[in-house]
Amino acid sequence: MSPLRTHRRLVTLGLALAGLLTGLTGTTTVAAAPPAAPGHRSVQIEDTIALPGDQAYPEGIAVDPRNGDTYITAFKTGAVFRAAAGHHQAQLFLPPGTDGRTMAMGADVDKHGRLWVTDNDGVTVYDLATKARLARFVSPTPGQSVINDLDLTPNGNAYLTDSLRQLVYRITVPQLDDAVAHDPAPRTLTTAYDLNGLVAPHPAGSITLNGIESNATGSFLITVDMSSGDLFRLDTKTGNARKVTVNGDAPSLISADGLLLEKNKLWMAHFGTDRISRLALSADGLTATIEQQATDPTLLRPTTLVRRAGSLHVVRSQFGLTPVTLPFNIAKVTGI
Repeated sequence: MSPLRTHRRLVTLGLALAGLLTGLTGTTTVAAAPPAAPGHRSVQIEDTIALPGDQAYPEGIAVDPRNGDTYITAFKTGAVFRAAAGHHQAQLFLPPGTDGRTMAMGADVDKHGRLWVTDNDGVTVYDLATKARLARFVSPTPGQSVINDLDLTPNGNAYLTDSLRQLVYRITVPQLDDAVAHDPAPRTLTTAYDLNGLVAPHPAGSITLNGIESNATGSFLITVDMSSGDLFRLDTKTGNARKVTVNGDAPSLISADGLLLEKNKLWMAHFGTDRISRLALSADGLTATIEQQATDPTLLRPTTLVRRAGSLHVVRSQFGLTPVTLPFNIAKVTGI
């Protein structure tokens, strides 16, 4: 990977995406981060889930809606950790290299007790009770995609972002059921939304679409372009995609990674700026207003966030930091 200019280093995906894209696209960047906007405030940050080992570099997190157990992916090794509800020490759940996976990114848990784990080429679905692999779906262009994040709508459909191709894929319930019942071989993901006409121009190899979240009814999804900070609304009924109008300091949303949407509030973790943003989203999902932002170096390059036991929990990846702070730790964040 060729060296990046100094002023961009804080907003690249550092160690994580350097490894991810080696041999694919060369240099991977997102746009340079703007200075913190006025009104940024401090938050309270405390360690809450410790991860074993010195190679975790956590990326994704999901909470089992049935019992509150938390699952955390390890980008560098492909492992998955589990922290039982109420516990502050995670244990190894799926070891490094499971099913040949050398990295793990997004995660989600559905109401049927299935764990979804993404990697650069696709997504694998596991039975939480047995740890058995149930299904695998892969990009139409393996080696040229980054299947980054995913979310499940209330009807059970899964939506996944491809950060290199500006696409959002969909796996329907019938597709999953058929794969589980009849065909253990990997199946090809199908495109639900092509955002190449909406995503702002960017250098080749840039990481664009990243976090994705469904609203409570599943009528639309919100996804974010990490390179520009732009938000997009995806209508699950019509298939239409539109850019969300942002009121406030829109450039401060650059480097947005994972999202959390609850009712009309949208939280964003900003990897490159150690920032968390909270926005108010209109009922139709077409307008968002920046309400609050907090920047703190102890967020240690956050990648995503989730609600666990009523509190905001943030993944601190430490991608590209030297030395790293051990143990790798998920943070509980209050004040935003």
